[in-house]
Amino acid sequence: MNRISLTIAATLILCPAVAVRADATLAELQGDVRVNQGSEFVAASDQMVLKAGDRVMTLENSSAVIKFDDGCDINASANSLITLPDVSSCAGGVVLTQNVAPGSVGAIGAGAEASSFNWGRALLVIVPAATAAIIIADNNNNGRPTVSP
Repeated sequence: MNRISLTIAATLILCPAVAVRADATLAELQGDVRVNQGSEFVAASDQMVLKAGDRVMTLENSSAVIKFDDGCDINASANSLITLPDVSSCAGGVVLTQNVAPGSVGAIGAGAEASSFNWGRALLVIVPAATAAIIIADNNNNGRPTVSP
């Protein structure tokens, strides 16, 4: 019974944490920083609000800091392209970072769409389903040997 209680408690604790989406803002801009929040890159502005899937590009001699609401920061150095995750990297989000070759700005993101797969929502389904499977497997045995009729 203790394993079941522990499993249920862990599920209740973990599910809300997975569901939290972190918004972010752009700060400490230096040089030419651009943001793609849909179909094209536009000039970034200080304190610009960013969402999951947005892409931040820093060109030569440029940099910026992406500040998540949970206090986690990502430093964007020169010649990089960063795709924001659903949750901050401090909360387990994976930040996709690519190098941008100087002079190749025109081809970046041309016709590309941000991934529509949402790991946060997927985990909201997977974690409770896995917990239910563990509970069912544990309750079917109850420590007694299986006897056929």
